[in-house]
Amino acid sequence: MSRDAVVPARIERDIEAIAACSQPATTAGYHRATFSPGWARACDYVLSKAGRLGCRSRRDAHGNLRIRPGGVSWSDRVWLCGSHLDSVPTGGKYDGVSGVVCALELLRIGVPLELVVFAEEEGTGFGTALLGSRSWVGTVSASDLSRMQNDEGRSFLEAGAAFGVDASAMNGDRLAAERYLGFVEVHPEQGASLWKQGRPIGLVTTVNGRRQFRVIMAGRSNHAGSTQMLDRHDALAGAAQAIIEIERIALDLAVESPYTVATVGRIDVGPNEINVIANSATFTVDLRAQTPGSLSRADDLVKKALQEICARRGLGLVIESIEDLPPIPMEETVIDRLEHACVALGLTVPRVPSGALHDAGIVAPYLPAAMIFVASRDGVSHDPAEYTRVEDIALAVRVIAGMLREEEPGPVTKTSR
Repeated sequence: MSRDAVVPARIERDIEAIAACSQPATTAGYHRATFSPGWARACDYVLSKAGRLGCRSRRDAHGNLRIRPGGVSWSDRVWLCGSHLDSVPTGGKYDGVSGVVCALELLRIGVPLELVVFAEEEGTGFGTALLGSRSWVGTVSASDLSRMQNDEGRSFLEAGAAFGVDASAMNGDRLAAERYLGFVEVHPEQGASLWKQGRPIGLVTTVNGRRQFRVIMAGRSNHAGSTQMLDRHDALAGAAQAIIEIERIALDLAVESPYTVATVGRIDVGPNEINVIANSATFTVDLRAQTPGSLSRADDLVKKALQEICARRGLGLVIESIEDLPPIPMEETVIDRLEHACVALGLTVPRVPSGALHDAGIVAPYLPAAMIFVASRDGVSHDPAEYTRVEDIALAVRVIAGMLREEEPGPVTKTSR
């Protein structure tokens, strides 16, 4: 079939059908928690559409859904393409789903690849993101998964048992690089860069690095009315000053490194009473940057500021590391081939970094991997207002089809770094 066989209206029907699978939510949005009935219905929809094409499917021991054309065996070396179907509680229609329906459309037009739906990408179900891909590559263990629980108190192993999760089979069902030529993931940008530029798609060069830590400031409780201002050791006031300072540091760094960002996303205060000075404030810090140097620079400046603020205010300080992930480069050879396919379609596309972590970032150290971003209207994501043009998603399908159908210049191998 020709590239013109890609049908945007068919892709749109897929997106709407998957959105309709969402479970009832107390807030607006499309919510599909991993292993929930809504998530299962979304997977079943993809399975039914692939089944009509004569495809074969399997669940791996890590809870990921895999689909290949009927004439392609599980031992044949193919390209991997897909994303995820789970969502945050207030999610939109396009996050993750775009990448899955792209792979489904590629199967429809006869591209012999493996479609993958990774389990628990978002991390809102079991408290840690990207569990399906991390388990598949072996960076989280069955023991780790046994300790991660959902809101129902069921572990990833327990809740996923009906969907193929099997601790005893995980080691024998890890990623086998010899079965794949590479991995391409399509995903909404979740930022406003492409939309502002009027660009439908972009090629991702790097998944930005991330450092997350928990900050605990310890003060002293006392009466809000009778304790003079100079006699206070207010942990909440210290946290407030720190949060403003963290934002200032990130704004300063963004002048030279615009993809350096800092976020305080959660704060807990004790005793949390209207007439008591706070004796504790615990908050999270999420730092991201495009290069190791930028990430370390932000980390150093934030921690130095925290120490100075607590010293001035007479507060105790504990900083607990949650996660430390370096920037992950995408495979240059695959990016070049995607760019060549864009040129063949008359497109000039920008190369952009990803501020968010994706399954492609987990797979990239083991397989040649690349990502195509599709524009997100006004950069809105994880919200019902999230929107990506279906024509842009269809364009991403055409680019991947063009890359995979062109005469192979030779095998793609993982670049050593």
